[in-house]
Amino acid sequence: MEEAKRQLLSRIKKISTYLVHDLVPAWHFTERQAALLKKLLPKTEVRICGSAEEFVGNLHDTDAVLTWTFQQEWFAGAKRLKILSTPAAGKDYFTVEPPSGLWMMNGQFHGEIIAESVVGMLLSMERGILPAMTEYVTKPWPRRELAPRMRVLRGTTAMVLGFGHIGRWIGKMLKPFGMRILGVSRHRDAERPSWFKKNDLCLDTKQMDDYLPETDHLILALPGTTGTTGIIDARRLALLKQGATVTNIGRGNAIVADALTDALESGHLAGAFLDVFPEEPLPISSPLMHVRNLWRLPHACAIADNYLDLYVADFVRQLKAGRN
Repeated sequence: MEEAKRQLLSRIKKISTYLVHDLVPAWHFTERQAALLKKLLPKTEVRICGSAEEFVGNLHDTDAVLTWTFQQEWFAGAKRLKILSTPAAGKDYFTVEPPSGLWMMNGQFHGEIIAESVVGMLLSMERGILPAMTEYVTKPWPRRELAPRMRVLRGTTAMVLGFGHIGRWIGKMLKPFGMRILGVSRHRDAERPSWFKKNDLCLDTKQMDDYLPETDHLILALPGTTGTTGIIDARRLALLKQGATVTNIGRGNAIVADALTDALESGHLAGAFLDVFPEEPLPISSPLMHVRNLWRLPHACAIADNYLDLYVADFVRQLKAGRN
């Protein structure tokens, strides 16, 4: 195995990057990231491509690419290509069929950024910050209205549905607030993190319903793969504690939107914070645009100024660890 890793590293001579983003500067690859990549892989040439034409024109002698986009027909001119890497976490991000032996690599670094977003989401809902800045922003002194909505995180239970790289970061960052963590994954024998306490649990999806009535905060960190669509429906929302919150930073297909709207408007849920939606961008006509106690980010909870720095370090770490 170690020999295979060394051989793969020795074969990566040229890396072409095509990471261009007009709306989010943190997702635009610059000379700073190229210098970092060169420092970590000093024997490798790094090319920054600013257009699809330049990128495709360099594929003929490229061993690895770092990109937001790749089209099926581009493989024909990329005979040396061994690694197709994207910062995106979702394995459903690319829809291409790669040649045999090509390593499709996804980013595994998002957890520490997203976990901070989730902490902010929960605190801003529970400590009355979001209601004060949205529902009561025109009231000069809304103490009476806010008081019943202001709660603490300490002593509450958070269920993290999707306890992978991102989900475990979320649980780890919430743990110092004195919360009980229930990590749900598809595997019953999932390894307990070292930071778990006695009352924290690793569950599989078959056990989830038994623990929803104990859950104060349901946090979804699921991929958009088969089996996750509609996993949180009206029945499961009704199982949650009265006054629970729902946070989704995974994929928008996981929650039945109408059921979430009903649970919020009925008062069963105290609030919800969504970063992802069934349709993106979210249409202005969507009911999710008009629910009083639902707050939104535009699929942005992983944005940070060091996003691509973390990606470069993660790419090199995965490269040196070798393909599983």
